[in-house]
Amino acid sequence: MSDRKPRVELVPWDFDSQEHQERMYLQRLACGWRSEEVQKWAELGRAATKTLYWIVLRDDLAGREELISQHLAENPKASTIDPSSSCSVARKKTQQPRDAAPSRAFIPIGHIALDLRPAANQRLGLADDGTVWVAGLYVSYALQRHGFGREVMGQAERLASRDPSLAARWIVLDTMPREQQLSSAFVEKVYLAQGKPAPALAIQDWYEGQGYEAFAKEVAGYKWTNPETGEREDIDYLFLRKRLR
Repeated sequence: MSDRKPRVELVPWDFDSQEHQERMYLQRLACGWRSEEVQKWAELGRAATKTLYWIVLRDDLAGREELISQHLAENPKASTIDPSSSCSVARKKTQQPRDAAPSRAFIPIGHIALDLRPAANQRLGLADDGTVWVAGLYVSYALQRHGFGREVMGQAERLASRDPSLAARWIVLDTMPREQQLSSAFVEKVYLAQGKPAPALAIQDWYEGQGYEAFAKEVAGYKWTNPETGEREDIDYLFLRKRLR
């Protein structure tokens, strides 16, 4: 593990806070995927099967203000989250690790989730014990290519492995196959037409570069809805996993 000082911290998303829900919806719109699922995520949070974390730049990060300015220039609605808007994350009884939200205001630049998915584990032949899913990783497009995503993945993996309520031995995730994501028709429809940059690297390759290995595939596992036309597009799932210990 690198000895480099952390540049980001993970702050719990409060599923009962209206402000937190609204900000998550805006970030999912910016991401381009699953904005319609935020209410479902709140329900999964209450059921202690999904824990979302905001990605926040550390206060002592060199160049932080410039990075925040870049993020806000591209996301003008991404104002500071008031800590008083958080309900009672620290007091909630949950099976997953949730430290108290910070007492200071903060500006999230993205988010990530840790999930427990017993039904998916059974379908894929995975053991429930020691299997944790990582999901929903999003870093502001304005701040990508700074290496924040890889750092966040490392923090999420360590959290899943070290916390006794999760005790992860395996991290599992799903993404789309590289050949589908990088096809010219898909890039035009899902990225360029939505005002988002074309991917420089397939998400599959990015995860594989961090030690994840593909082990299963589900054809048409997800239907993406074009926000402009309402047209639905079948997306394949590629499942990857990484052994932590």
